[in-house]
Amino acid sequence: MPKQNNQAIAIRNLQTYLRQLAYHNDAITAPPVDGVLNSATQQSIRDFQISRQLEPTGITDRLLWELIYASYRASLAENTPPQRMEVFPLTPLDASFSIGAAGFPVAAIQFMLREAEANYGFLRPVEVTGTYTENTADAVRAFQQQNGLRPSGIVDRATWNELTDQHNILFTGRAVE
Repeated sequence: MPKQNNQAIAIRNLQTYLRQLAYHNDAITAPPVDGVLNSATQQSIRDFQISRQLEPTGITDRLLWELIYASYRASLAENTPPQRMEVFPLTPLDASFSIGAAGFPVAAIQFMLREAEANYGFLRPVEVTGTYTENTADAVRAFQQQNGLRPSGIVDRATWNELTDQHNILFTGRAVE
């Protein structure tokens, strides 16, 4: 019984790989993902073999399995959308950045300030170092003043939201919700 279960799992995996490939290649028939080696799965295997100029046997040996799997992995890498990255800490709600802070969020702030300066011209140039310096605070104050925020030089949630909204509008033409 365990061998049948392992075989069904292997077939289900093969069907999953072929289904992913079929989603992005109309020449490959999408098989059901049911763990049963049926005619639809064999047709999908043949379609894949034809797409790779191999003899269309409908049989999967180790080399074909590895080729299908490698193709599946390449398809995922090519077709999976980028993962969203949270930059600003979501907790605590009063998180802020000021002189002495360091890390990727500070580098993101500096990058957005640098891009705002390049496109709007009302800030001092900011070097992207990942360390919140007095120069960064000066640019933040100018940004805050220009956008009707209290010019504290500290990136709080309101400043972060305004900075990211302007960055997103600049690069996508709209604010991201």
